Amino acid sequence: MNQNITRTLKIVLFILIITITDKVFGLILRKLYFSQTAGQNYSLSYVLSQCNSDIIIFGNSRAQHHYDSRIISAALKMSCYNAGQDGGHSIILPYAEIKSITKRYSPKIIILEFFPTGIVHYEGDYDRLSILLPYYKDYPEIRPLILLRGPYERIKLLSSIYPFNSDIVNIIGFNTKTSAAQKKDFDGYIPLTEVLNANLINARPEILNQLIIGTKSVVDTNMVNALENIISICREKNITLFIINSPVFHEANESISPAFPVEKISLDIIHLNQVNYFDFSDNPVFVGHPEWFADKAHLNQQGASVFSNMVSDILSKTIGLYSQNKNNIISLK
Repeated sequence: MNQNITRTLKIVLFILIITITDKVFGLILRKLYFSQTAGQNYSLSYVLSQCNSDIIIFGNSRAQHHYDSRIISAALKMSCYNAGQDGGHSIILPYAEIKSITKRYSPKIIILEFFPTGIVHYEGDYDRLSILLPYYKDYPEIRPLILLRGPYERIKLLSSIYPFNSDIVNIIGFNTKTSAAQKKDFDGYIPLTEVLNANLINARPEILNQLIIGTKSVVDTNMVNALENIISICREKNITLFIINSPVFHEANESISPAFPVEKISLDIIHLNQVNYFDFSDNPVFVGHPEWFADKAHLNQQGASVFSNMVSDILSKTIGLYSQNKNNIISLK
């Protein structure tokens, strides 16, 4: 009996030590995470809790590197923030961000960078939602999206360390100044300085996965719902939504591949809801201009400047049409 009591006490003590250790280190990591003042973690925290810009841009790395907030802000005379996130994120991340920020305020304009193929399931889509784990505790509206990561996510989130597992190195590195220098951003926009060598074309793998889709592509209901819900939120909150597919590099003599069937599903949703949609993916202005690209799927700083001016012009004209037709919803392409 004494041996059983001793064994039980040891087990209880072990569990207590593990629990206390988890709580203590979890609190330290949380403090370090939310004390960052630059980088992607800071940008996401800022968007969810503080940003009150008139215009916000959402999407993956193509959003982050293609839309120069300074140019758009100056042209429209509105404040603008680029909330794009590197890392090949699906449309679920912008949906989570939009769902959260519209609980506290409504931007005047939302720009969503979106591939029409962005409703297809890609390997790693749900794993990448780990970027939202630090916000599970304080943002109940996005918890259902975080739980899409897996059936045991709710149990894992009982741990205080778990939300920061995937980012521990960056968190500690940032705060101890041992990490690489943070790239300078301009209201969220991060310019790329590389120049594409058209003879050695490459693109980031996660972007290629969305540009080149096989015949076995599977439409993900959660992605479709995210697109529809973003449109619904913007309509409910009286936010003007622009969905834009930004440029991809094409050679001057390159034949453009026909649209994939799955693209029609996205475009039908967009057009049936009369959303402003602009497709620049094969825009002739950018054809044959490798000097404007960092790789096949990303504009560099020079290309982003050209593109941002074009976007500013379109936004200005479309907003002007809205003001002249207050009772009509205008859909342009």
